[in-house]
Amino acid sequence: MRSLIYSLLVFLACTLSANAQHSIELSGGYLHVTSNQGLDGYTLGGSWLFNPKVALAFNYDSGRDTSTLGAFALTNVGLTVSKTHLQNWLIGPRIYFPGLFKGKGNVKGHIIHPFAEVQFGESNLFAQLQELNVGTQRSADTAFSWTLGAGGDFRLSSHWAARISADLLRTHFVDNGQSSLRLAMGVVYNFKGIR
Repeated sequence: MRSLIYSLLVFLACTLSANAQHSIELSGGYLHVTSNQGLDGYTLGGSWLFNPKVALAFNYDSGRDTSTLGAFALTNVGLTVSKTHLQNWLIGPRIYFPGLFKGKGNVKGHIIHPFAEVQFGESNLFAQLQELNVGTQRSADTAFSWTLGAGGDFRLSSHWAARISADLLRTHFVDNGQSSLRLAMGVVYNFKGIR
């Protein structure tokens, strides 16, 4: 799956040089993924806008959680610490709906651009359980994943926008499906200018 993502990115880079009328966006921000105690981290992205309504978007996410299980601290098991790291590589279409708020498109002078997206890719999960009197156990898995969700860009200036999105993140670790909510908020920079 990773080779497919890399191939699409190389194709994207080659096509961009030949099609100067298209626009490129870069984004980044805070990420929260709901699961057990939740994972917090960051998301980085890039997208190629074919036109003002359709984009091919790529996202890399990294979320971590470290939790102490205090209930075992005074037992013969001892202090137990759980560490989790989730990484997602996702690519897919993003469809904008610029006319959705026609006549109501401004919120205190900021233009809203809602979108829907579906992305496919790969997720890596690394888990570590460290028990003071027992030792450390580690496990890792890589699996196919996909997201389905929506969000909105709030235009701040001619090139900058704030973005919020909420997606259903579906992973398939250990041959079982897991569903989480992926929440992201951050900023977007468009090299050609935000519509």
